[in-house]
Amino acid sequence: MKKPFVPTEFVVPLRVEQAGYTLSPLTTAHVDKDYEAVMSSRESLRHIFCEYDTTWPKGSMTLTDNYRDLARHQQEFDERQAFAYTMETPDGQSCIGCVYIYPCQRGNYDAQVYYWVIDSVKPDGLEADLDEFLHRWLKETWPFELPVFPGRGISWQEWEGLNHGI
Repeated sequence: MKKPFVPTEFVVPLRVEQAGYTLSPLTTAHVDKDYEAVMSSRESLRHIFCEYDTTWPKGSMTLTDNYRDLARHQQEFDERQAFAYTMETPDGQSCIGCVYIYPCQRGNYDAQVYYWVIDSVKPDGLEADLDEFLHRWLKETWPFELPVFPGRGISWQEWEGLNHGI
């Protein structure tokens, strides 16, 4: 039997409020705001999940394509297989980024974490604030012993060189 990503008794956070943003589960209800955010920062996002991805997000990505992505994230969250959060302005009017927490099959890590903020808020230091928050939040709230931030806390070269399936 496969070990669950998080223990069944763990209460997954559904809303986190910080001074400059809120985090909540990414669902299909966010499709319009998420699509706008993704398309506004396409080139930057190609460096989030690997050193450089030419397939996501495509310049031709449609709202329907985005809806399918969000439906998958929502299902993974509901089934506690992975956790994707939308990052919105405190008033909820705009998506300004996302956070993804996935099971990890490399090295001794138990979770791999990716995040992004839209290009327009990077000069305000929001990306650094989010990074600091996520490290603290994962340590204090989540049941992970050793989360990893590929491309941030570990270089892409080191990440790609790690063994799979511990």
